[in-house]
Amino acid sequence: MVLLSNLNKMKIKDKEIDLVNSLKGLLCISVGTAFGLLVYGIFLYFHIDIFGWNLGLIFAPLAAGYVETILANRILGENVGAISAFVLFISTTFYSFILKNPTLGVNIITAGSILVILQAAFPTLINYILLVVLGGILSYPLNGLKKLVKKIEEIVAKRPILFWEPPEIKRDKIKPYDEIESNRKINNLDFYFITSTDILDIKHERIGVYGSHVILDKDNKIIHTNPEESELKTLNSIKHGKDECLINLCEKIKRNGGNGIINLEIEYFLAGLGGDCIQISATGMGINIHD
Repeated sequence: MVLLSNLNKMKIKDKEIDLVNSLKGLLCISVGTAFGLLVYGIFLYFHIDIFGWNLGLIFAPLAAGYVETILANRILGENVGAISAFVLFISTTFYSFILKNPTLGVNIITAGSILVILQAAFPTLINYILLVVLGGILSYPLNGLKKLVKKIEEIVAKRPILFWEPPEIKRDKIKPYDEIESNRKINNLDFYFITSTDILDIKHERIGVYGSHVILDKDNKIIHTNPEESELKTLNSIKHGKDECLINLCEKIKRNGGNGIINLEIEYFLAGLGGDCIQISATGMGINIHD
């Protein structure tokens, strides 16, 4: 038993090597390599490629490394480094770019293919190069630009007198619509505005149907710097337009001997090409109420 145990271990340059575990690791690498070659052969046989570039160059090293890693974890309880992926990378690259197509040459497709293969064979190393090394190189000029901007901000903060500042824009305050003044103006017309058709037993004479229309320009801006101010302007314009429409209707009926209107209807709707205007219409039956 002692002799067998001694045979399982050797010393090479004062380093102890477990031959049994080494053979197990070699077995895992061999199986992984064989599986990767099988995958590559399948891709070649069925011509699984894009623009003549076989996808087995990517998936064969990945398959080999995956099988090797699974076997090593189950047999040895540790990872042996996915050596089979490296073997597949060397063998498939040699076969595809030298034996099979020695005139491939150096071009963008070749360089891109080699980068993809390297990514498949050595994902950790390539990701480190791309993310850490290249990321650091690209971030260096950005850091310099940030420092420059910060320096300019400090100069501006210390010497604001050197820079022209635009004058503050004074905006006219919009006066709200005066409802009381509007009612006073309408009541002073000495005219009867009645929305109903039934005025009970009041004696009256029907003169005819009358109408009045007012068209207002609509603010057609898509984007407003102050939307609340724009809405208030539009609302005030509509209310003033309504008063103007009623006054015009009253004057028309008065000119024809009337002093009131029944069945009064006021409508608001968009008009013009594309609804670029607001139209207010007031219609009804003009009457003359007798005392």
